[in-house]
Amino acid sequence: FGPSGKAPRNSKESSRHSEDQMIIDAGQRQLGARQCNSCGMLFSPAVPEDRLQHLRHHQRLREGLRYLGWKQERVVDEFWDGKIVLILPGDPRYAVSKALSVLSLVDSELGSPGWAQLPPSARVYLFIGNGNWVLGCLTAQPLSQ
Repeated sequence: FGPSGKAPRNSKESSRHSEDQMIIDAGQRQLGARQCNSCGMLFSPAVPEDRLQHLRHHQRLREGLRYLGWKQERVVDEFWDGKIVLILPGDPRYAVSKALSVLSLVDSELGSPGWAQLPPSARVYLFIGNGNWVLGCLTAQPLSQ
């Protein structure tokens, strides 16, 4: 719509209004995108959805991922400050789901594409601290060449 409130009749009139200002800059402090110094996420503080997504991302990074374990878990080794657990694609769904959520967090930090599911030959090693937090992750797959 043009300044008169009516729809433009021809392309000349519509192209004339394509440079209309879409956001009013009234001296707000938080206009435009910002990068969080703590978590590194780029977001627009003036947009409520962006603020909510940033808050969720920030909390997930700050709090980390909790690991509750299960009866049949494979403990590869134990140390004074935690243990290493192996998760395979054929493990119970909740174990594979935990591995995928850890990989999703790692992939988002590295900017790499995520995993929809674990490849059949994949091995996921998680280092679980004494407080039952996931502190480290390693994925491995055999190579044929």
